[in-house]
Parts: sequence; C-alpha cells; structure tokens
Amino acid sequence: MTTSMKEWNLQKRVLFLALAPLTVAVLLLTLHFTNARIQDLENALRNRGQTIATQLAAISEDAFLSGNRNKLHWFVQSTLQEKNVMSVTVTDIKGRVLAHASETADKSQPPPLAESSRYKLLAPVYYSAGDKGAPKNQAGWVTVQLSSAALQTEQNKILFQSLFIVFLGLVVTIVFALRMARGVTQPVISLTRAVEKIKNGVLDYRVSTQSGGEVGRLEDGINAMAAALQEAREREKKRAEDELFLEKVRAQVTLESIGDGVITTDAAGRIVYMNPVAEQFTEWKGDEAHGKPLSEVFKIFDEESNRLEEYPIHYCLKEGRTIRHDSHHLLMSHEGGKIEIQDSAAPIRDQDGSILGAVVVFHDVTEIQGMARHMAFLASRDPLTGLLNRREFESRLQHVLETARAGERTHGLLYLDLDQFKIVNDTCGHIAGDQLLKLLANHLQKDIRTSDMLARLGGDEFGVILEDCSIDKAEQIADLLRQSVKDFRFMWEKRAFEIGVSIGLVPISRDSGGLTEVLSAADSACYIAKDRGRNRIHIYQPDDRAFTQRRGEMQWVHRLREGLENNSFDLYCQAIVPLRDGMKQTGPFHEILVRVQDEDLVLPAAFIPAAERYHLMPSIDRWVIRTAFPMLAKYQAQAEKNGKAGGALFAINLSGQSLGDEQFLDFVMSQFAQHRVDPHTICFEITETAAIANLTRARDFIARIKHMGCRFALDDFGSGLSSFSYLKSLTVDYLKIAGDFIEGMLGDPLQCAMVEAINQVGHVMGLVTIAESVESQALIDKLREIGVDHAQGHGIDTPKPLHQVLQLPEQEWNSVRSHAGGIVS
Repeated sequence: MTTSMKEWNLQKRVLFLALAPLTVAVLLLTLHFTNARIQDLENALRNRGQTIATQLAAISEDAFLSGNRNKLHWFVQSTLQEKNVMSVTVTDIKGRVLAHASETADKSQPPPLAESSRYKLLAPVYYSAGDKGAPKNQAGWVTVQLSSAALQTEQNKILFQSLFIVFLGLVVTIVFALRMARGVTQPVISLTRAVEKIKNGVLDYRVSTQSGGEVGRLEDGINAMAAALQEAREREKKRAEDELFLEKVRAQVTLESIGDGVITTDAAGRIVYMNPVAEQFTEWKGDEAHGKPLSEVFKIFDEESNRLEEYPIHYCLKEGRTIRHDSHHLLMSHEGGKIEIQDSAAPIRDQDGSILGAVVVFHDVTEIQGMARHMAFLASRDPLTGLLNRREFESRLQHVLETARAGERTHGLLYLDLDQFKIVNDTCGHIAGDQLLKLLANHLQKDIRTSDMLARLGGDEFGVILEDCSIDKAEQIADLLRQSVKDFRFMWEKRAFEIGVSIGLVPISRDSGGLTEVLSAADSACYIAKDRGRNRIHIYQPDDRAFTQRRGEMQWVHRLREGLENNSFDLYCQAIVPLRDGMKQTGPFHEILVRVQDEDLVLPAAFIPAAERYHLMPSIDRWVIRTAFPMLAKYQAQAEKNGKAGGALFAINLSGQSLGDEQFLDFVMSQFAQHRVDPHTICFEITETAAIANLTRARDFIARIKHMGCRFALDDFGSGLSSFSYLKSLTVDYLKIAGDFIEGMLGDPLQCAMVEAINQVGHVMGLVTIAESVESQALIDKLREIGVDHAQGHGIDTPKPLHQVLQLPEQEWNSVRSHAGGIVS
C-alpha cells in the first residue's frame, strides 16, 4: 500500500488527504446520530408500553377485586387495539392468568416470559385494604408486550435516510474536492512540466501565470529562472563561439608563426594543410600540395645511404601510433635542396577516438647538427691549441695498449713538460702563455709523423703516442722534439724567450700494464728528466733506481695525505739538556718531534723529502701545532694548579714552506689566542736553508712571534756553508749545530774545528748553542771541553710520547688528536 501510494500523482494524494479524514468523520457522525435516533425510538416505545401497562393496572383494580374477568378481558382486549401492542396479560399475585389478549395464534395463552422480554413492560395491580390512606396491597400484575417490527421498520428507515444523506454528501464532497484538487494541483503539475522542460534544455518554455499567492510567485520565479538560464546559455554560446573563433584564429596564427613546419593529412594520407614554414622547407605552396600524398611532398633521405625513404605515416593512420625520431633525416625540397630535419608524427582523432588524419611536425636542425658535430670535435680536442685533449688521448692510448697486448706490435709514449713556461706566464701574463702554447702546438706537429698522435694533457704538458715505433726510433723522435723546442723562440712585446722541454719516454709492449700504470710511468720519467737538469729525455726502465725513488715518494704522498685525514701521526719529544753548570735554565727543555704511525714508528727523515717536494709540510706543521697546543695548555693549567708554572720550554719545528705561506703567521697567532698557551714556553725551530730561502719573510715572522714572547732556534746550522753571512739578519735565541758535524768531530779534527768555530761565533752573538745528534759520553765530554751550552741526542735522552712527558692521560691525548685531523692548507 505504501509503495503504491508513492506512485500516486499529486492530484490523487491531495484527494486522498482531503477525502479520507472527511469520510471517516462523516461516517462516525452519521453512525452516532443514527444510533441516537434508534435509542430514542426504543425508549419511546418502552415508555408508551409502560404507560399502557400502568393505565391498565389502574382501571383494572375494581374488576380485579370484584373478580369480574369479563371486564378484565374487555380491558385487555381494548388495550390490544393500541398501536404496537402485541399482547396483554393480567395475572394474580401467584402468577395465574386472569385475562389475556394476543395477536398470536393462541390468544388465550401469554407468550413465554423470556420471549421478546426487551419489549415486555410490567405494572403492579394494587387494592386498598379499607380505610382511606391505608397502604395498598399488591393483587397481581399487568404485562404489556410490544411488537418490535414497527420499531425495526423505523430503524431501517432512519438508517437508509442516514446512508443516503452520507452518500449524497460524499458525492457532493468528491465533486467539490475534485474541482478544488484540480485547481490546486494543476499549477503544480504545470510547474513540474516546466521544470522537466528546463532540465531537458528547453529554456524558452514558460509557465502560464494564472495563480496567486505562493504558487503565483513560484510560477513567476520559474519563468524568471528559465529566462535567466536562456540568457546565460545564449551568452555562453556566444562566448564559446567567440573563443572557438579566437582559438581557431590563434591556432592559425600559431601554426603560421612557429618555427616548426606543420603538415596535416586526412585519413588517407593526403595533405590537407601546410603552414608557411612547411611551405618554405618543402618549397611547395599549400594550394599546390593540397590533396597530394604526403610522400610526394615530404621527401626524406637517409643521411648515410642518401637513399629516398618513405615516411612511415601509415603507423599513425592505421595503427594510431605516435612517431618520434630522435635522429635526423635529410629533407629534399621541391627544387632539389636538402636540409637536416628532426620530425615527429601523431594521429588526429575526433571525440569518439576515430582517426581523422595525422599531423607531421618537423624543424630544421642543420645548425644544431653542425654545432653537435663541432661539440663532438671539441669534446675530443683542446680548445686552446686544437690538439687532442687528455680524455681523447687516454682513450686512444687505451686502444694502443690493447693492440700491444693482442700482438707483437710495440709503441712508444712521450710525456712532455715545458721547462721555462712559468717565466713567460709570470712576466708577460696568461695571454702570452696561451699564445706560446698555440704556437708551440703547431710547431710540434711539424716534427712528428702523420701516424703519431699529439695531445695537450693540461697546462704546459703534452703527450705523444708513437704507434708501431721501436724504442730507438721513439728516442730519435723525442730528441728531435726536444731540440725543436730548444731552438724555438717566442717573441712577445719585443722580448724573446727561450724555452726547453723535459721528456719522459715509456716503451709500450704487451707487458706494459694498464693505462694508469703507463701514464704514471711517463709522468715519473718526465719528472726525473726535469729533476736531473731539465731539457733532457729520460727513458723509463722497470728497474730504474730514480723511478723507484720517485714512486716511493709518490707512495709517501698518499700515506701522508691519508695520515693527515685519519690522524695517523703521533707526537714525541726529546730532552735538550745543559752541558755546563753555569747555564741559566728555569725548567725542562724539550723538542717536539712528529712521527708517522705504522707497524713501526717512521722517523721524519723517511717522509720529509716527499712532504717538501709535494708541498705537504705546511699541512703537517699545522697539524703539529693544532695537536700540541691543546696538550700544552692542559699541561700549563695543571702546572699552575700545582704551583709549578713557567718552567718548561718546548721547541716546535717549522718548515721553509710554512714560512713562505702568507696565512701561516695568522694561523699561529690564532692558535695562541684560542688555546691560551703561554708564548714564553714555546721555541720555534727554523732550518738554516729554510731561513735563507725565505729571508725576508723569515725575518718578519720571527719579529712578530718574538714580540709575543716566543723564542727561536736556528736548526741544522752549518749545512748551508754561507750561514755566517746571514746569521746577523736573524734575531734567534738558540743556535743548533748540525748533527753531521757533531757525529764526525771525534775522528776528524776539521769537523771538530768547525763545531768549535760555530760555538764561538754563537757566543759572540749572544746565542745559546745546542749540539744535535749526541750519541755517546765521549761526545758529551768533548762538547763540554769546547764549551757548547746544550746537547741533544740518543746518548742523552730517547724520544718519548709527548703525553707521557706531559703526564697527561692517554684518553686526553686521543681526544685532542681526533679533533686535529684533516689537511690544513
């Protein structure tokens, strides 16, 4: 029922809502009033019967007392004539019938008492005992039974009348409700229809505005909304048309303005449109090409074979694939010209995905390809000289090594390093240096074979690969190049420069090893040639002692760099003791020594030459200071706490390279400020050769540091042979006599005289003298005899770890060292 009601239209719902309660109310009211009328009829019938019975009992009293039954029969019979009276019975007090009248078949007998008892009315019959006013006694009963047939007829009449009135009222109500429902629902139905029309896009549909009130306002609103939507759609349509036109114009302008050629075809591959660039590249007019097959207008060639190829447009048209060519093609124009192009093609589809045609887009890459070829050339060439660059040189050298390992072919490798190039750069500038390299590159190419490969490896270094060349022939070519460079004169601003070249020659055979080994051997051979006097050739030999030394130094460079990074250095110290009783010394005097941690500790003599040759000494000196100063600061703080401040003196060695470093002085001063080390407890040692090589900078450095309170020692004095002439220029405090003199003074009077002379000059200048490398008691006694102030060496004290001498825990030493790692340039 609920589901079926949901499917009712609005009119049925309104009728149901209007009639259902009304019908129920009318039926209930009719039932109520009909029942009331029937009750009234029944009450009236019973009252009438009661009245008849009472009247009959009153008039029957005398006849009852006299026993005149005929009179009673007459009264009873007369009463039976009353309307709706069915029977009348008079009985005595004992229930004996005295008189009876009935409309039934047996008129002499009253009906059973239970029959129709609803309409049997009783009235008592009394008689007076004698005196007036005395109570009456009951003598019997009068029973009147009424008929219900008339009552039933009346009830049916009333019920029929009520139903007729209800039916007539409902009919009139339904007719009125239908008219009212139609009047109410018709505008709503009209509005619903209008909404459906508007929803389906019929925006010009309008609702008739005949209603009033809210419905009328709703009709006006629906019409206004439809009008607004119609106007908006018209505006949107106009805007879309304008945008579509503008987009079409923009697309047309874009296609005509872009630098790419664009050709569109139909589904059969025939040309539909060509933009101006496509017309320019193909030299076809758009109207001439229209309708022609694409292959007739868009002719492409394979660059290598120079053969005409059919453009694979069918992949787009039949398979719906997009074509992208990363490589380039040659496009032949209508007039026979050719350009390099890069192209792509894609299918054109409609809204359903069906292929309508294809679009081919291409652009001229002639210039780009030229640039790419030029870049490829530059990728293998040195931009300054035009020679092969290092990358290409190594690639070709790798190929040469492979050919040597594969067969019996032998080759040669030359590594050239110009000798005086730095002079040109420093005196005339880099422009002159670049010009020299370009001229020399052209000059060298004239002296090598056409099969040889000349390359610039970087800076002023060159390499030559000599294919299929014996060692003798390679040496001849190398010497020819050396002599050619020596004879070459470079002119710059009316100045002539003569340069030379050092050449390393490495034979290449099947046993030569890999690329790295061969290049390393060539570099080392060139270095040896330069180290032996320049302008010469050195031929690499596997058992070459010079090469072995060079390789050892290179290995030390790696180990030293690794040591600086990983803190594999260690600090030791050795005591410097006074030899004469009268020497003023407030506390212990030690020299701090650096060691390299290995399976055994490595002494400086093993790695200092390599460190100096490859400029690692400034980094090592910095590491020593950065490691020693925090430890000395802790030591001094502990000494002050124990009341022993100001006693010890520690000497730290500085290299000549550190003196030549402009930032080294600032570094030292910053370390003093950072760690608050007392400058009066520090003595810096500078070798004689280092001081002489950097005399001006050494004097300035000594002056600045001594001003802070530090002391200086001139180390290894006597080895420079010209020491005395420079000694006056250096305001040092200590003079350390070279160990070479000390070690041989007992067996060589000249050596002894030299030690004595140095000691005397030092004393004259007010310097404290220290003898190095003192290994025996005999040397100590001899030095005391000469008058040397202090001595140092294994005969006096063996070097010990610095943290042990300073009495600092080893964990503190490890902590300090862990924060001192890293190469400090």
